[in-house]
Amino acid sequence: MENLFEIGDDDTVWDAWFTTVTLLDMLEHTYQIHRYYDFDQARRRIGKIYALAEAHAIDKGTTPRCSCNLSDGEHALLKRKMIKFFKLQVGNLKHFLS
Repeated sequence: MENLFEIGDDDTVWDAWFTTVTLLDMLEHTYQIHRYYDFDQARRRIGKIYALAEAHAIDKGTTPRCSCNLSDGEHALLKRKMIKFFKLQVGNLKHFLS
């Protein structure tokens, strides 16, 4: 089951977000782990990161760029950090699958 929830470096932020919230939903509604994990806090953090990705048009390529004055390289770094965040979230959640 753990292999279903993998995030690769080539994934989009949307792919990583979708994988993360799918696993979060599955665990929240399947297992009784509410006392071990704060699902509300996780959802808030995940939502903030995804909203930031949307604001910066991270998955949109080079055409519709945001107006934040970050360079393409800085946007690429931001995307890598977002992907890393989602990988860490999934890694944390996978502990409950064992």
